[in-house]
Amino acid sequence: VGLLNVDGFYNSLLSFIDKAVDEGFISPTARRIIVSAPTATQLVRQLEDYVPEYDEITAKLVWEEVDRLTA
Repeated sequence: VGLLNVDGFYNSLLSFIDKAVDEGFISPTARRIIVSAPTATQLVRQLEDYVPEYDEITAKLVWEEVDRLTA
């Protein structure tokens, strides 16, 4: 997820997310999914350089929709 953080527009959101990490509501790995930069050029560069991290919990999630009507 890339945030174009012009003039610090998203600073409050990023601080909120960082606080959620500090309190244990969001994993540090999940936090690193969000990259931000003050210019489009910097943001594109960061997104191009982004390397996803392996997270054991996320890897075990099933994202398929389950048909709950058949049972």
